[in-house]
Amino acid sequence: MTIIAMANSKGGVGKSTLCLLIASELAQNGANVLIIDADQKQQSCLQWVNRCRRAGTLPPSLIAVPANNPDDLKIALTSATADIILIDVQGSMNDLLIAAIVSSDVTLVPAKANVMEMVETAKLFEWAQNSLKRAPLRLILNRVEGIDTKTVAFQDAVQMIRDNRLPALPTFVRARKVYEQFSKEAGSLAQIGKDPGKAEQVAKARANIVGVITDITRIVSEAA
Repeated sequence: MTIIAMANSKGGVGKSTLCLLIASELAQNGANVLIIDADQKQQSCLQWVNRCRRAGTLPPSLIAVPANNPDDLKIALTSATADIILIDVQGSMNDLLIAAIVSSDVTLVPAKANVMEMVETAKLFEWAQNSLKRAPLRLILNRVEGIDTKTVAFQDAVQMIRDNRLPALPTFVRARKVYEQFSKEAGSLAQIGKDPGKAEQVAKARANIVGVITDITRIVSEAA
């Protein structure tokens, strides 16, 4: 069993969408996947799973349960039989965030590639390093526009990552319109790809998410 947490000290970074993209891609390829939605306020992942189930698009090996406190999280983890568990946590510093991080094999910290985001992200990494006995955090740049990598703002963010020695995934997630369609009730990118007009977009999007999964697999294997 592999446990992947999605965490950030703030909201609006695309954390839940990334969690769902990874979970659905894994389930689409045959893994038994459990999402523990530990975002007590929004429960975006749980709502998405329910919408997709009603629409008949949800991969059969993907399920989701809520966790409103650390005890709920512990019960969900100890009773789970899934191959892979993803934990989505509210974008704030709280007990659930701590419980998710220390329970995980790897915790992804999605962030946008700008200086303001990197300042807050660096604080989260520093806090985890100083406060937790175990903090397997990995930064992942999310919602990267095609032109971003050529901008000064992007390069400044990358320099901050280097200066603060933040461990980051080599793959970053591009901003894609197809991810917006996925967020409704698509169930999986593969489902969207059945439309011939979107097959090429979906192939690129799936390759992007598979790249992230490959990075995660390598990190977990190296830590074993």
